[in-house]
Amino acid sequence: MSRTTTSMGTIVAALLLSACVQGNDYQRPKTEAPGSWSQVAPIPDTVSTTHQPEATWWKTFQNDELSELIERALHDNHDVKRAVARILEGRASVMSATAGLFPQVNLSSSYTNIAVSKNTLAGLGLATGQRPGPSVFATPGTTFDLWNGVMDLRWEIDFWGRIRRGREAAQAETNAIEEDARAVALSLISDVGQSYFRIRELDEQLDIAGRTLAVRQESLEIIQKRAAVGLASELDVKRTEVLVTEAAGLIPDLTRLRTIESHHLEVLAGMVPGSLDFARKPLRAVITQPNIPVGLPSQLLERRPDILQAEATLIASNARIGQARAYFFPTLLITGQGGLQSTDFAKWFTGNSLNYSIGPSVTLPIFQGGTNLARLDQAESQYRQLLESYRQAILQAFREVADLLVSVHARDEQLTHQRAQLTAAQEAVRLAQVRYRNGMVNYLDVLDAQRTVLSAETQLVLTERARLAEMVSLFKALGGGWEPAQSDPPT
Repeated sequence: MSRTTTSMGTIVAALLLSACVQGNDYQRPKTEAPGSWSQVAPIPDTVSTTHQPEATWWKTFQNDELSELIERALHDNHDVKRAVARILEGRASVMSATAGLFPQVNLSSSYTNIAVSKNTLAGLGLATGQRPGPSVFATPGTTFDLWNGVMDLRWEIDFWGRIRRGREAAQAETNAIEEDARAVALSLISDVGQSYFRIRELDEQLDIAGRTLAVRQESLEIIQKRAAVGLASELDVKRTEVLVTEAAGLIPDLTRLRTIESHHLEVLAGMVPGSLDFARKPLRAVITQPNIPVGLPSQLLERRPDILQAEATLIASNARIGQARAYFFPTLLITGQGGLQSTDFAKWFTGNSLNYSIGPSVTLPIFQGGTNLARLDQAESQYRQLLESYRQAILQAFREVADLLVSVHARDEQLTHQRAQLTAAQEAVRLAQVRYRNGMVNYLDVLDAQRTVLSAETQLVLTERARLAEMVSLFKALGGGWEPAQSDPPT
């Protein structure tokens, strides 16, 4: 047996050394990318990090409450937990695909009481296709016990790389699942940030509405006093009352919107709605507007999870082509069986009970009805589809980043003008009130000036929240966090 085993080992080693894996190894397709973002947006390039979503990028907003919410969401959100479970499933599939490279060994044991028909001949079972065994060659009419302990061996020699290509595909598919989990985390961070900014925007609108209501109530009191002594008309009083009720009516609706958005944020963080007790804090009082450091466009190919996921599926598809090609070639198996067999339990574990068989077998596909050709055509067609999806994902990523860079730059200019507008509107209110007290204008001019201030303040906070939202979207579009570029030390 040792001589046979040595010979088989030599044969297997020779086959493995001369093995020819089918299919081409994956190479990243060539893609076109802009040299820098300055070609599509008026933003200078700076150095970007390669941090994953777990990086503390969101701390650039300098808000501990937001940072705690994001960290809690990454830990407790159920979509994230589901994505992690899918990763474990994918890794198990890789292990399953790898198992085919190793010998499959099974051990079994049995006891059988056999009675041979009297109306037959010894060995007649061979003519009916039965495997050789004690019941086939036993004397007709005999009855005996059979104790059997068997170890089965089956080992497919992966000469053409079919199993290895399958393992490569399974690993790439698992990588795609991991990138999908990263995308889930990125989307979660973005959603939490957007929801938090929306809540703080509503807080600021509530603050504006409250201040507006107080100013209008004060104005109403002044108008009523002036009307009592004939210095103002009843029309001025009614106009002011309308504005007071208008400002008061905004507060319940803003409160409703804030409560609904809070429930949304709580669910994102894996909490029951109504769990958080958010104190009201105006947006500008709690959030710092960060700068925009981004890297070169080519870095998206290494950062964006959707691009990496598309490439991973492309790698898997390329491996499936090699796997499909391997089906055209012979399959080489090493099969064996050995164990202890005896009709007497007392002699079962003796050397004379030993039996075995081992040897190679080759299966060559001759006619499969076009199955192998169809399998190969399908694999190649899927690769071409995924290749176009990969290229489209890259173009889409470039467009998203370019659009957001343009939007953020435009928001900066818009904020500058809106702040100047608010300052001018506030000065107009002051002047209108002075002129009204001096009897130079009617109160309608004061009301118009106050409406302008309210509109300017509201538009300013909406734009500030929009810029923050676009910053978070840019974080997502770039495939993760960044850090400001380090300036050169002074000389």
